[in-house]
Amino acid sequence: MTVVADYGPVGFALVAAVAATAAMLVVGGRRDLLAYLAAYMLVFGFGPVVNYLVGDPVYGGVVLDEVGRAAAGMCLALLAMLVVGALYRQRETFDRHRLAASGRAYPLVPLLLLALSGYAVVVLVLSGPELLSGSKLDRVAAAGPWHYEFLLVELLACSLYFIAVRTPGGRALYWAHMGCYIAYCLATAERDFIFVLFSLLLHTQLFRRRIASVPRLVLPAVGLLLCATYLVHLRQGSGTDLTQVLNQGSVLFVDTFVMDLVPAVMPHLHGLTYLSAVTGLVATEPTLTSWLVDAYAPGSGSGYGFSLTGEAYLNFGLAGIPVVFALLAYTQRWLTNRCDLGQFPAFVSVLFTICLMYGFRGESATFLRTMVDGLVLYGLVHVTSIHDRRQPSRRWHPVAPAALRANPAVVRKELGVPCVS
Repeated sequence: MTVVADYGPVGFALVAAVAATAAMLVVGGRRDLLAYLAAYMLVFGFGPVVNYLVGDPVYGGVVLDEVGRAAAGMCLALLAMLVVGALYRQRETFDRHRLAASGRAYPLVPLLLLALSGYAVVVLVLSGPELLSGSKLDRVAAAGPWHYEFLLVELLACSLYFIAVRTPGGRALYWAHMGCYIAYCLATAERDFIFVLFSLLLHTQLFRRRIASVPRLVLPAVGLLLCATYLVHLRQGSGTDLTQVLNQGSVLFVDTFVMDLVPAVMPHLHGLTYLSAVTGLVATEPTLTSWLVDAYAPGSGSGYGFSLTGEAYLNFGLAGIPVVFALLAYTQRWLTNRCDLGQFPAFVSVLFTICLMYGFRGESATFLRTMVDGLVLYGLVHVTSIHDRRQPSRRWHPVAPAALRANPAVVRKELGVPCVS
């Protein structure tokens, strides 16, 4: 392992990014959901940067002359998240009883989970031999024409977690369905389930009475990272050593490629891709993913994804990156602080977290469309819901923390509020 001689701005950006992420954990505490999202972005964004600094191979296609600017852009994104997290704090306690007090039953949810589980099992049984060997493209072809549609619906269905687990039977069905989903993803070398599990891990931590220890939080995340590395090994036949662990994701490739083109070859787009993401909801618009393939490897059937940092730079340069990530961080925080106010806020918070992790190496169009699809699904779930006498609704009242500290028993009795856990 040979260390490169000139760290320069690359090393400074790496140190600043690590410091920003650590500061978020210190300021926000071990329950701070935004801090763990920053840690996720640090690993997937700066992993290849570490390999670059120590002279190990990096993700194919990375423009080495632009690594410094790309690292600076990712550092600005994390610093923006740090500022938002410090100014807009996450609530200290979340009441899981509120999610069980809607007084509604959702019969469409178990039917959806059963249907998705059945589809996964049928594909695994009928295409088992083809799914156990071959390249990623061979596995996807063996899975059938509805592969990517199935993965999208799974992301949305898994976000219904807090509705599904309200009863013991629903909880068992949800996790049985999750097992089928994970088996399907492993067979097709897809990593989507990792984003789902990480989002669920972060949200369930919010409702625990006691803050989990650091090992209980870190070890599952490390396990998911190693699983992602293994799936890349299945896709590309690459190794599974530390170099490959750090080379997860294609963010550095996308960012350096875009920065090499803009503004030297093409001008900044000044928000056109974000406008296209909105208009693309009602009309077919070209995607940044397809543009990247055409620009980097015309005629190739490969998919490289894209990058939220790369898209921000493509539109507004380095100055646009902290603005975009500050808006994303604020939205995430706003949703997190309301996730115990009802089933709908909980669903949106879980789904937004999944989309943010998934979209980190994607684009705004996919991010927005997935969120809109999720709202449509939840609308169907809500419209088909029925009154459930076993779970009577009750009126919830906001209780001032100062009043609770002064005389919590009296205040809770007068307002009919159960103990906050």
